[in-house]
Amino acid sequence: MASPPGSLDADMASPIHTSTSDYEEENELSQFTSLTSTKQFFKFEQGRRYQALLHDRYGLPNDDMEQMREGIKHQFHIDYILHGNLHVSPLENPPQKVVDLGTGAGFWAQDVAEKYPSAHVIGVDLAPTQPLWTPPNLQFCVEDLEDEQRQWANIHRDADLFFIRSLLQTVRCPQLIVFRAFQNLRPGGWIECHEVISEAFSKDDTVGPDHPMNRFFALFAGSFADRFGWNLDTSRNIPQLLKDAGFGNIQLRRREVPFGRWPNDKRLREMGMFNQIIAQDMATTLLDRPAMLGISEEKATALAQDLSDAANDPAIHAYIAGVSVWAQKPS
Repeated sequence: MASPPGSLDADMASPIHTSTSDYEEENELSQFTSLTSTKQFFKFEQGRRYQALLHDRYGLPNDDMEQMREGIKHQFHIDYILHGNLHVSPLENPPQKVVDLGTGAGFWAQDVAEKYPSAHVIGVDLAPTQPLWTPPNLQFCVEDLEDEQRQWANIHRDADLFFIRSLLQTVRCPQLIVFRAFQNLRPGGWIECHEVISEAFSKDDTVGPDHPMNRFFALFAGSFADRFGWNLDTSRNIPQLLKDAGFGNIQLRRREVPFGRWPNDKRLREMGMFNQIIAQDMATTLLDRPAMLGISEEKATALAQDLSDAANDPAIHAYIAGVSVWAQKPS
């Protein structure tokens, strides 16, 4: 099995750094990052709240507006992409431990905890933006999953399922995330990844490289991604990442979702409208900080208007694709 880059070969032998937990005081959780003030978790710029624990890692806000967008994205993913299911991994029995990596506001973790009341569900993120009132079998923790100097906390070990959504493109070393998930899964356990492919396209040549969404993606993949160490092309390479980590039984499903309200079919039109809200709101958030994208305020304002015009033009039949990949740790 190939070892991902970084200090992974020494990963399992590295010492555990103990500190108090952010959400609990039990010894089992003592490996999570501990900060004494919420001021250390957040910073504010132009009226938006951002995580500050590792300020050079994640460039999107985590305030109420962003959590609302995340809530829409979560419900859209469950209702339309997974057709009412919470996962695609074929779990043979009710899981005993489920871990949501990059849980964000914790929507998926809460739903899973309610569906599997006998399971221990863990949501992990860089910032404590999750609700305080949760199902009794759910616990949220703050942890730097990319810390190469120490293992993940013991609480992750022997998981039945690691769930990843909209995360692998936003980390510096996705190989590290996948490799450590492999280490902590029980034999026969599953990893499941859902990511968006950052490209708009059409089936009738109404969308090309000059489509506003593609112009935005090009900016997004430029100075912004370089600053935070993101790689938007990671979504195209997930099967190989899983194979390199040692996973087998790798399954891939590609989805094509309309962008905008142009479809005549009712369900597709609903999907296009949700997709427009999710993608356009994210783009607008970044365009409000044009320096992060390396452009002027005038160009950012013009691109935001072009995005809105294109999304609402029934003659432009745009799609944005995504992938769902799930794989199993050999028994």
